[in-house]
Amino acid sequence: MAIPHIPQDLKEGTRVVVQTKYGPLRGGRTTNGAAVFLEVPYALPPVRFTDPQPLPKDYWYEEKDYVHETRHCYQPDNDGQGEGIPAVDCKGFGEPSENPLFLNIVSPSQFTTKSNFPVTVYIHGGFLQFGSPHELSSQAQYVAEEREQVFVNIGYRLSVLGFLASDEPRVDGNFGFKDQWLALRWIRENITGFGGDSENIRLTGLSAGAHSVHQILHHISRLPDGEMSPIHTAVLQSNAILTVPKTLGELRPQFEALCRALHLDPKAPHILETLRDSAKVPAEVLMGIIEDGSLDVKYRTFRGCLDGEWMASDPNPMSWQKSGNLARKLREKGVKGIAIGHLSEEWYLYSIAHPVNGPEDVLPNILRYYPRPVVEKLMPMYRSLPASASAEEAQRLMGDILSDGQVHLPVRLFARDFQRAGFPVFRYQIHWTPEQVRPNGLVTHGTDRCLWALRVPIMSLPQKRVAVAWLDAIDKELSILEREGKQTRALNQALTLREDQTIGWVEDKDWDQLMEIVKVLPGEDM
Repeated sequence: MAIPHIPQDLKEGTRVVVQTKYGPLRGGRTTNGAAVFLEVPYALPPVRFTDPQPLPKDYWYEEKDYVHETRHCYQPDNDGQGEGIPAVDCKGFGEPSENPLFLNIVSPSQFTTKSNFPVTVYIHGGFLQFGSPHELSSQAQYVAEEREQVFVNIGYRLSVLGFLASDEPRVDGNFGFKDQWLALRWIRENITGFGGDSENIRLTGLSAGAHSVHQILHHISRLPDGEMSPIHTAVLQSNAILTVPKTLGELRPQFEALCRALHLDPKAPHILETLRDSAKVPAEVLMGIIEDGSLDVKYRTFRGCLDGEWMASDPNPMSWQKSGNLARKLREKGVKGIAIGHLSEEWYLYSIAHPVNGPEDVLPNILRYYPRPVVEKLMPMYRSLPASASAEEAQRLMGDILSDGQVHLPVRLFARDFQRAGFPVFRYQIHWTPEQVRPNGLVTHGTDRCLWALRVPIMSLPQKRVAVAWLDAIDKELSILEREGKQTRALNQALTLREDQTIGWVEDKDWDQLMEIVKVLPGEDM
C-alpha cells in the first residue's frame, strides 16, 4: 500500500488556526495529531529571472484551508536519480508552477505561541534542478510530533528558472538561493505563532539543499554590521561547495546557447523581455529544450554563480573560507555550531544522475558542475578508461568523480577550514540505512532521509530506534559544540552510524587519499 502524503493523512474535519503578521492561517492535523500548514506564501509570486520580493506590510493571506499540495516548481523531467520513484513522491500532487515560493510547516500537536520548540528548516535536494518541499521522504509529521520540534520545508525556484545567469545581457542569477533567504527571514519573523523558538533555528539540507546551506552561510558572513544570522546551527547532508562558482561572464555561453535553442537571438535588444514573457516562451518550452537535447550536455544544468552581490567575489568564497574569515564572521553573526557529513556509498546515485553510454560521456557531464580549468586538473587524479570501456564502467567513473567533487572533498575541506579557525564543527558518516530503501543494497546518496525525517511508516520498530538514537546523537554533539564553543574531536574523526547500527566516533580511513586530490584544486597548492 502506498505511503500517504500529508493531505491524505489528515484528520477529517479537524482544523487549527495560527496568527501571523499577514493574518490568520488555517491548517489541519494529521492522524498523529501534528498541526500542518501547507503552501504558505513567504514572498510575492516571482517575476521570471528577477529577484524575489518579500510580502508587503499590507499583504493578507487568502482565507482557505492550507492543507493541500497544489503545485511544485517547473523542472526538467529527466531526473536520473528519481528513477523508479513515482513522480508524485518526488514532487507532490498538483501542477508545475513558476511560483514555488511557499513553506510547508509542521508543529507538534500541543504547540502554543509560548511553546518555544526548536525549529528545523529543511532545503530539499535535486542538483538545484529537481525536487519539491512536498517530497514524500521529507514530510515531517512524524519527526515533529515525536521530537517536539517545528519543521519547515522551503520551496524555491529550480533549474533555468532559479539559476540562469549572464553578464551581457545582465541576468543576476542565484534566484533560488535568494528565494531561500527570504524564506528564512519570514520564518524568523513568524515562527513563534507556530510554537517555534525564533532564537533556536537549525538550517538543514540534503545534497543541493546542503550546497544551498553553504551558500547561505557565506551570505550570512557578509551581512552588514548589526544584522544577525536568522539561523543558529546548521547540518549539511552530503554536499558543500567545492570551488569558486562560475562568473557571470563564464555563464554567458550557457545563456546564449539557451537563446539559440529557443530560436532567439541572444544579442537582440529586448531579449530579456522576450524570455520573461511566459506567453512568448512558456515554461514548458524552457523545460523541453533541457529534456530533448536541444541544449548541449554541458549547458543543461543551471547552478549558482559568482555575482559579487549574493555571493561576494572579493575575496572569492573559497579564499574567504580557507582564511578562516567565513568561520569567524559566522560566529560573530550568531551561528553556534555546524555538523556536516556523508554516506558510505554516495557514488551510486551520482553514477545514474545523467545518461552515460560510454567513456566519451564522462567529461561533458563533469563540465556541468565545474569550470573547465578545474575539471582539467581533477580528471587526471582518477583512472582513465579505454574507448572500448562499457557504459557501466563509465557510469562508475562518473559516479566516483562526481561523488568526490560534490560530497567527499568539499565536506572534508569545510571541516578542515572551520576547525583551523576554531569554529565548533563536527563531521558525521552514515554506513547503515534501512535495507528496504537501498538501491542494489547500497547505502547511497539520499537513503538517509528516512532517518533525519523519522519516516515511521517505512521503518520497522528496531529501525526506528536506530533513527531516534542517531538524531539524539547529532543533537547531543551540536549541544556540546554550542556549550564548549569549539570543536571537541580530531579533524580525522567522524561520528559514525556503523554497519551494525551502533553509533560512535571512528577514524576517517579515506582522509589521506582524498586530501591528495584536494591539492589540485585552485588555492590548495599553497
